[in-house]
Amino acid sequence: MRAGFPVDDTNTPIAALKSQILALCRRKGWGDERGVQNPQHVAMAMTVEMSELLEHFQWLNPGDVDRLLAGGDPDRVEMIAEEFADVMMYGLQLADALNIDVTEQILRKIDIVDRRGPRPDEPRR
Repeated sequence: MRAGFPVDDTNTPIAALKSQILALCRRKGWGDERGVQNPQHVAMAMTVEMSELLEHFQWLNPGDVDRLLAGGDPDRVEMIAEEFADVMMYGLQLADALNIDVTEQILRKIDIVDRRGPRPDEPRR
């Protein structure tokens, strides 16, 4: 996927990531001949990876979180990024297997949330 241009969130389409993940699954022999894995198994695996992601936040106090946000704990951020990547990779596999357009669904969900009123316990900003 590395090319003669920067590969980052600004320059990489979601479809390219889906394609790279599918290619990885084929190389590893995961899923069917196309590399598509059972979406039920993928969704369950996402919860395992999400738990691993949450472990990096367990027992942090507000000062620890402030340090993370200020860039004061790059080792922890690197571990969080790796687990986040696992969660996202499973999410993109699920989206690909079920023909979910990620951009369309995120924008749709933003619209739904925007139209909701605030929760009764939600502070006004």
